Amino acid sequence: MAFEKGHKLSGNRKGKQNVVTRTVKEIYVDILTHEQQFWPKILEELRRDDPYKYMMVMDKLSNKVVANKKDITSDDKSIVPSITIIEDRTKREADGGD
Repeated sequence: MAFEKGHKLSGNRKGKQNVVTRTVKEIYVDILTHEQQFWPKILEELRRDDPYKYMMVMDKLSNKVVANKKDITSDDKSIVPSITIIEDRTKREADGGD
């Protein structure tokens, strides 16, 4: 029998998750669920103390929650929205910066 694309001859069916991967994801979800009660306070402190780092964390979290959109009009590359971070010059000037 000749090989045909999309037909596996052995092993798990296409798309089936590896047992180790599934177990690690379950453990990770348990840890995140337990820590969930602390997130609001930690994020608020991070937003106040380091707004840039806060935005980086929020960007990474949003990538886990919001699905990436695909461009169906061209070569199916992901559309990645850009975020422009605007520095708070008033804080820097108040701190004696330039």
